Formats: sequence, structure tokens, C-alpha cells
Amino acid sequence: MKINVNGIEMYYEKYGEGRPLILVHGNSLDHTEFKDSIWLLRRHFAVYAVDSRGHGLSTKVDELHYSDMADDMVAFLEQLDLKDVVYFGHSDGAIIGLLTAMRTDRIGLLLSGSANLTPNGVAPWLRTGVKVAHSLTKDPKMQMMLMEPNIAPEELATIKTPTVVIAGSKDLVDEKETRLIAESIPGAKLRILEGEGHMSYATTGSHLADIIMEEAGIREPGDARTLTEPQKKILKGAQQGEVDAAYMYEKLAEAVTDTADKEAFERLAGDETRHANVFFQYTGQTLRPNRAKAIIIPAMYKTIGKDKLYPIIAKAEYDAAEKYRNIITDFPEVVEVMNDEVHHGDAVMGLLK
Repeated sequence: MKINVNGIEMYYEKYGEGRPLILVHGNSLDHTEFKDSIWLLRRHFAVYAVDSRGHGLSTKVDELHYSDMADDMVAFLEQLDLKDVVYFGHSDGAIIGLLTAMRTDRIGLLLSGSANLTPNGVAPWLRTGVKVAHSLTKDPKMQMMLMEPNIAPEELATIKTPTVVIAGSKDLVDEKETRLIAESIPGAKLRILEGEGHMSYATTGSHLADIIMEEAGIREPGDARTLTEPQKKILKGAQQGEVDAAYMYEKLAEAVTDTADKEAFERLAGDETRHANVFFQYTGQTLRPNRAKAIIIPAMYKTIGKDKLYPIIAKAEYDAAEKYRNIITDFPEVVEVMNDEVHHGDAVMGLLK
């Protein structure tokens, strides 16, 4: 979607319902920076993932200034009439957030991730790299980083919004700069993420979602939902199984000769697609079906017949239910899927009566 603000078109994508959450990316990136966390955040917020001017699908401009971007954000909030907003900005997005919080009371919670107050607030090697990039490309995004921001600590003192200042312990922003920001905003909380760099906490897995939900009071600290590698493997495998089953039932519905069987398999295909979407909420990954099953199962129907094939399919459904029984404590939304799998097994066996 696009909205006209201050003479430009600002692109954004909206996900979910609830308290508004604005996500604003870093320099030279776009709204997709947060794709690994949006799938979880949209279950709790109305997420607005924005492309700043000159970035992504928003209008390209010849000059970029943080002040203009902050004005764009104020206009965005006003036109959509968003209030009590949770705002998370990363890097440039955090700078925009600080400036925006000085200009509007529509932000209810400001999460400032890896902001700097001046061009000298970042690692020297990064400044050198930006200079080289600008000399070669004349990119206005690089020009802005060389000249801006220029925010005085006294200006930060005007921010009345509850604020959490975030950075990684291995960030590109000087930790002294991060601490100065936190000290200058009345009542601000400082959160240095041990072992994290400038990008890692914002772009890796669902870590950012955990941070935002903790600070917004949706989840208690320590009750993290960041998936472990074993959990990711289990959930991705389950999702793949549901995707494969949906496709298998679609093709089986095309192969069977009995009208009742055809209608049953079409319904089951729809159920399995819904199940795959449940797991997608956890993995955030779009998976493709194993098309070999679309060949094997219909071929088995034609060679061994339904009397032998349907018990095999039913057993697979019952087995899936037992596997899900082992993970419902950690992932309660899978309970419905587990129960459906039992019903599916019963339904397939019922076709033999």
C-alpha cells in the first residue's frame, strides 16, 4: 500500500490487528528487514512495516534528510490516525524515531535500536566505507550518513515518550553514544544486548519480536519465544508434511472414481492447507510440496486399490497426531491440528464402509 505524505508516496505493508506497531528499517534497506519477526508480531499487533523515502518502494528523491523522514512519519501517523503506537526503528529508523518522538505525542512506546546522534558516533571503518561508497555512487543515502544526524542531547531531553534504547554489545554504534542517548531521554531504559552486532538482533530469527513483545508487556522477560534450532527443525518438518498432504489429497481427489471419496479428499486438502498455515505462523517460511507424492499415491490407488491404500493414509494421519502430541506444550496452537489429524484418519477409514 502507498500513502501520500509531504509530496512523496510512502510504501508500507500492514499485517494483523491490535495495537499499532511501526517498524522502520535502516539505511539502504527496506521493510523486508523485519520479515523474520513480522510473522510473530502480527499475531499481537497491527504491524505497519514502512519504506522510508528514497528506500524500497517509496518515492526516490535527490536529497535525503532525517528531518524530512521524521516529518513523513508524523504525517503517516496523522493520516492513518494511529495513536498509542509502539515504534521500533533500527539504525536510521531509530534516528527517525527519536526525531519523530520530539514532534508528536502519537507514539506510546519508543524502541530505539542502534541510533547515533552524529556521523562520528559510528565505527571509524564504517565512516571510511561510506565515504568511499559515496565517492563512487553519489548515492544520497551515503551523503546523508556522512553529514547527518546532528542531534544534541538537549533535544533528546524534550522526549516525553517512554523509551527503550537498544544496541548490541558488538554494535557499529559506539556504546558511549548509545549510553548518552539513554541518559539524555528522561526515564529511558538502556538495553545492551550481549553478543549482538548492529544487524543481528533485528534480522536474525524472531529475536526482535521477542524484544518488542517484552517491552510492550505482552511477554515477560525470560519467557522467550525465539525458536531453538531443534524446534525450527520440528516445526519446518511438520509444515512440510502438511503442505505435502494438501497436495497429495488434491491429486488423489482427481484420481478417485467415487464421488464421495472425491469430495472427502477435497475437504481434507483444504484442512491440510489450513494446518500448514498454522506452522507458517511459527516458521515464517513458504514451503513447496514434494510433488513425488502426487504421483505415487494416485498410482497406488490405481494399482492396489482403495481397500489397501486408505488404511496406509489413515495410519499416516494417526502417526502425525502422535508426533504433534509431543510438541503441543510448547506450541498450543497445534492442538487443533493434532485433533484434526485423528479425525482425518477416521474420515479416510470411513470411506471404506
